[in-house]
Amino acid sequence: MAFFRKLFKGPRAYASTMPSFYGRWGEPKPLDQLRLLELAEGDAEVRACLDATVDAVTANGWYVTGLDEAKNAAELWLREHEDEFFLFLRNLVLTTLVFDESYIECTGGFPRVIAPWTMQVVRDEHGFVTGYVQQTRHSVRFEPEDIVHIVLHPLADRAYGSPKIATLARTLLAKREAELFLYQVFMRKGVLSKAIVLKQGDESTFNRLRNILEETRPGDNLLLMGEIDVKTLSQPVEDLKIIELLSEFRQRILAVFRVPPIVYGVVEGVNLETSRNQMTTFAQYVRSLQKVFSAGVSRALRRVLGFDGFSVRLVEWMNPEQETGLHVERVRAGIETVEEARRAMGLPPLGGGVH
Repeated sequence: MAFFRKLFKGPRAYASTMPSFYGRWGEPKPLDQLRLLELAEGDAEVRACLDATVDAVTANGWYVTGLDEAKNAAELWLREHEDEFFLFLRNLVLTTLVFDESYIECTGGFPRVIAPWTMQVVRDEHGFVTGYVQQTRHSVRFEPEDIVHIVLHPLADRAYGSPKIATLARTLLAKREAELFLYQVFMRKGVLSKAIVLKQGDESTFNRLRNILEETRPGDNLLLMGEIDVKTLSQPVEDLKIIELLSEFRQRILAVFRVPPIVYGVVEGVNLETSRNQMTTFAQYVRSLQKVFSAGVSRALRRVLGFDGFSVRLVEWMNPEQETGLHVERVRAGIETVEEARRAMGLPPLGGGVH
């Protein structure tokens, strides 16, 4: 009886954001997503972290599981669209990492990533999705089955994600100002570091000296005649510890994106044990991302192809040390030859008929 009571009962809890208040136009985004995109594209460390994560998630390819007939049909479709699907997959992963959400349109013959900043979710008062709306020059309404909405970090009953770029916003803005200040110091624009005191001389001598200084560039030599005193006003880079600040900003970015410094290309101060621990954590993070994207892509392809009974799985990423160990064990067990193992790891053949 308890089962039947639950079966005929509807949900009782209401969504915290009162989505029904916004009606058919959908809930507004709590963040300026184009601003997040600008921050992501304008920072070298963020770009490097995104590239490293996208490569780790997608580079090893995919495979299909499921019932024989459905599996074979899905595999055939993926073989016919292999290049397009790989480009779609990279676009999907990068978009989701930047905005913490993505929208896959499933109305045509191939899945399509829609710009997240143009999309809004329509939900009822209990938080169940009843549709999607795209706002550009025209408004386009989608039914729930037309869109696969991936949210990377869902929180309670919120409709949208929680982007890491938003978490880093103040750090990225401060880093931008620090880099600009360093650039101005380097170009000697707007930053006084030396005072040249002309102790003797008339106004014409002073004006001539000023004109000479204005025409000089960093690194030029000056030969001055007369009693002149040069005083240091400040050392702004040292005083404000700009280099140390930039290094700290980089560490924060790497920590939030969970990318090990060695993957990013930073090797100083990293020992073997620390590197292994960081790579293990990164591998766990990548595996969790691969599960999310596998689920989202599988759902999208089922709707595009029009049948169920299969799933697409991304091949698990392994760090180079793990991959080498795996191939060593496979060679020892006779599963593959040395040349096959080297080819799988992207190494040149040994030659000379070694197997």
